Amino acid sequence: MNNEFKVFSAIADGFVSPLFPKKGESIKVSIVFQKRPDWVAVKCMSDIGLNWHYAMVEDGLFNGYFRYTATIETSKDERPFRYFFCFGVGNKNYYYSRKGVSRNSPAVNDRFALILDLEAPEWIASSTCYQIFPDRFCNGDPSVGAVAGMYEFDGGIVSTPDFDSIPKPYPESKCIDFYNGDLKGIEDKLDYIKSNGFDTLYLNPINSSMTVHRFDSTDFFSIDEKLGGDEAYISLCNKVHEKGMKIIIDISINHTSSSHPWLAKAKKDKNCEERGYYYFNEDGSVRCWQGVPTLVQLNYSSEKLRDIIYRGTGSALRKFLRSPYLQDGWRLDVAPEVGRADFDQHCQSVWRELRKSLHEERKDLYLVGEDWDDAHDYCKGDMWDATMNYFGSGRPIRSWLGERDRFLSSGWGHSPEMEDSWNGYEMAEALRDGVGTSTGQMMFFQMNLVDSHDTPRLHNNKALVTEKNYLGALIVLYMLPGMPNIYYGDEIWLDGELGSVEASRYPMCWDESKWNKNILEMHKVLGRIRKDESLGYAATRIYALDDNAFAIDRISEGQAFVSIVNKGEARKLQLDSTFLPTDSIESVMGNGTIEREGDSLFVYLENGESAVFELRKI
Repeated sequence: MNNEFKVFSAIADGFVSPLFPKKGESIKVSIVFQKRPDWVAVKCMSDIGLNWHYAMVEDGLFNGYFRYTATIETSKDERPFRYFFCFGVGNKNYYYSRKGVSRNSPAVNDRFALILDLEAPEWIASSTCYQIFPDRFCNGDPSVGAVAGMYEFDGGIVSTPDFDSIPKPYPESKCIDFYNGDLKGIEDKLDYIKSNGFDTLYLNPINSSMTVHRFDSTDFFSIDEKLGGDEAYISLCNKVHEKGMKIIIDISINHTSSSHPWLAKAKKDKNCEERGYYYFNEDGSVRCWQGVPTLVQLNYSSEKLRDIIYRGTGSALRKFLRSPYLQDGWRLDVAPEVGRADFDQHCQSVWRELRKSLHEERKDLYLVGEDWDDAHDYCKGDMWDATMNYFGSGRPIRSWLGERDRFLSSGWGHSPEMEDSWNGYEMAEALRDGVGTSTGQMMFFQMNLVDSHDTPRLHNNKALVTEKNYLGALIVLYMLPGMPNIYYGDEIWLDGELGSVEASRYPMCWDESKWNKNILEMHKVLGRIRKDESLGYAATRIYALDDNAFAIDRISEGQAFVSIVNKGEARKLQLDSTFLPTDSIESVMGNGTIEREGDSLFVYLENGESAVFELRKI
């Protein structure tokens, strides 16, 4: 096919209406052509073998290009509703699907797919998230918190370092070095958080526990008193919601602390119900997550355990979705490992049950699973809404800048190894793959991130990262479909080291004289761009410009945001202007200009500079 005959469609506003249809509901789907085809149709293929064929009619212009639309009836079965387009040019027939134009009929997984009757957290698509490790953020209530020497655990004794001190390595700290950040401290900083463009909080675990990380719960039903307890959490939730913000809480239902009362009872009484909550070996020892003796794995063969954790009306996870908390979501720790132990493979049944149960409390709840790989199997509308998108954002961004992939490095990547950085073509392909792995509308709910409590902070890798290429990394996070998640302190380039988890958990710096104000301003500007009402459900187009640059376009009718991520020298690059509105072009981020030359658009970039432009049709 002639390369000048370009075609575009997407699961996005402007191309599917409504974007969240019910089973059997009529919807409109559209496709846009650079030049008029001889004919065009949409084909809907049912899983029961039916083949619906709908002719499409010319439906005006989309950003100056020929749009064709058909009204089609969705199916009533349980699987995603799939469709693709076919059209003719001259004496040749073509197909168009998620993978682009082809002569052969597209494979099932390449067809456009809509999840029908999807109960979705639609607010995520336009949100910007701020992740907080509570112990290290801010102390707001000196009357609560740990006291040095208050208990011994895992071979260590509780310490309370000065808030501005550097965390000690695990052999010394044993993860019981409490800096005494608390929930009141987070509440006190909500104006700071919101003023920097963030409207959603994601807090690492706050359940009662023995450690600073709190992934070792000793009580799923209570908030740690060292953080202020239930009353402090109620107050925080109320203030968050008063400010029009949302709150998501981390939890690990895969394991409990070795100090959990359930385990103590199970060890004492072999006939008690709690014995069935764990895996006991013949020698009386218990199965632990990844062999970590303080994290004892739960056994979801127990129906009673399922009821207590998530299924019963009085369950732990449902409790915090209700008044007086009204929590907005859960982040699910080590999510692909839950319920798995040798021949026990309960993982997906647990997540399906959990989603169904929690949706009885609220339909727009956000459920995001921790998965470092492609989480496609879990994000089909019946388990999670999203994954922490290391696969589609964090890992590619680090490779773009020259870090070897975490899974090819020693020590889980905490001491990043270097390799030749990815070029623009490799990066564009990886980002397209990351977006394309989502089924239908699920791409708009991914939690896009580069740093977290489990990774070294990218900007602390001073051998690779500059302010200029860091802006490019941020542009990727803010411009991909989904929700950007920024780890506390990244917005000011918080100090830190490489080499261990503890090195990524420095306490927040509240001395503004030590902040990187340029980086903070980048977050503010990108946060304002994210609030544009057209951006959340806009179509996405990602393509390479050359070895050192690629573009991310977010396209809607009458408006588009064009982002160029660049790590090369000053130069002129030609953009793909097809399907973009070009009457008005405004630079909104970075140092660059766009100029017209005939029917083409060219971007001029300074050395190492990335940029974002807003294009409009007048």
